Amino acid sequence: MPTRIVTVSELKTKLGALMAELEKRGVPLYVTQHGKPKAVVARYDEYEALLQKLEDLEDILAMKEALEAPEEESMTLEEFERQRAARVRG
Repeated sequence: MPTRIVTVSELKTKLGALMAELEKRGVPLYVTQHGKPKAVVARYDEYEALLQKLEDLEDILAMKEALEAPEEESMTLEEFERQRAARVRG
């Protein structure tokens, strides 16, 4: 995938044009400040897809861990959801 790097200053002055380019080409914008990466601007649908993939991978990992754990170490659904939420926040 091609890379598009812009500075914070360029982002400020050309926001409208850069957003139009992002929508048209779908290439994320890597934003730098003082030569260091600071942010990535991506299309919303791509961001949502990444979040969904992350959640799916976390679920797969949790299932794998649950299958490897002895039965006496089982947990309720509520406990699982709390632990998963803590991992996402952490």
